[in-house]
Amino acid sequence: MRLDGFGLFVKDMAAMIRFYRDVLGFEIKEGEDTSNVYLVKDGTLFLLYGRKDFEDMT
Repeated sequence: MRLDGFGLFVKDMAAMIRFYRDVLGFEIKEGEDTSNVYLVKDGTLFLLYGRKDFEDMT
């Protein structure tokens, strides 16, 4: 069994971007004011969704 990807709902996108970029070493091109971030690391897709933005969409 293999995990292909997963998504996280986040309250503070700027803080999560800094964490994934600065601590975990992900390359993130989006600015800290974005509502969604798509990352790939070692073949696994990481999705960060702004909780409020996602709630508004649904």
